[in-house]
Amino acid sequence: MVVENGTPSAVRAANARICLLVLRGASGPLTLAELAAATGLSRPTVDAVLQDLSVTGTVTAAPAAGTGGAGRPARRVRFDPSAASVAALDIGARSVRCLVADAAGAELTRATVPATPDAPLEALLAAVAATGHRPAALGVAAPGILSADGRIAQSLAAPALVGLDLAALLAEHLECPVGVDNDIKLAALAEHHLGEPADSMLFVQLGHRISVAAILEGRILQGAHRLAGELGSQRGMRWTESSERGRLRWSTGTEAKPLLDRAAAGEAAARDEVEEFCARIAPRLATVLLTLDPARVVVGGGLSRAGETLLGPLRRHLRHLLMTEEAPELVGARLTADGALLGALGLAAELGSAQLYGVPDVPAPWDRLPTAHHEGTP
Repeated sequence: MVVENGTPSAVRAANARICLLVLRGASGPLTLAELAAATGLSRPTVDAVLQDLSVTGTVTAAPAAGTGGAGRPARRVRFDPSAASVAALDIGARSVRCLVADAAGAELTRATVPATPDAPLEALLAAVAATGHRPAALGVAAPGILSADGRIAQSLAAPALVGLDLAALLAEHLECPVGVDNDIKLAALAEHHLGEPADSMLFVQLGHRISVAAILEGRILQGAHRLAGELGSQRGMRWTESSERGRLRWSTGTEAKPLLDRAAAGEAAARDEVEEFCARIAPRLATVLLTLDPARVVVGGGLSRAGETLLGPLRRHLRHLLMTEEAPELVGARLTADGALLGALGLAAELGSAQLYGVPDVPAPWDRLPTAHHEGTP
């Protein structure tokens, strides 16, 4: 973990990053000797780093450890998660959700406010204000296509957002760094970090609509124009014959849960409809799989909560179409409700690292993000 090469400022920042990560991951305060041993840095280097970090407030002194003898108690320090907060917004058609976490990734509070089509920016600011926190950084999961310059180019769920540079507008009002990305891409990012390890992944969101996003080498695949995965932008493209403007329709209407429940109970007609649905969407997914060759396919969204009732037929149809010995593993998502929100939180933590920790390029605390919140029903 010792950093030896680079300019003095780069080495100093890297050493601070190493110390901060060890302290953030520790279960309690550490002595200077313990921190030096954990980082591989010298005691004088650790002492100099701690002086810098104490100025930012992210590292504070802890009660000294007793020696059990006549010697001076060992000096101890700890990471202070209350030094700053980070927030995320998930924009829906009817509401805006906000999640706030401390600097260590632990949830502090949540808020939900109604979406206001006539004043979309005001709803976003209201959601942040409702938490009672002033975040050091903010991530936004937007339901739409972002253009190369970061503006919302298209959005069926929130058309009032089209043309807005949300990052710039929110940063101006909140006076903090703001990152914005497509909600499905952020859900894929969260699944990559919080699900089973895989360097490459195709994320398939099955809900009222179907969306896909890809993670390659641990990063969101954006493409030259941020259109990677935006299959719905192909003129005339329909996932199923009954879908309308990308919205799925079933024999039960727009809600799939009654149908999936009957299929799970063994009703033949319901099982046939699920089978037909999987047969319809599998060819286009197979084309994407052969283009990207990911290690894993992760199915998220409300329909994924049906488990093998849906995943089983989809897995069979994909494997039938792929004339190869190797096929990517297909699994259900770990996150079925908060994926986009947690992805936006991770985005904010990494974007606002300097504001959160006083050190640039500190990885987000993915392993500590709140994944046990209510996941809801399909």
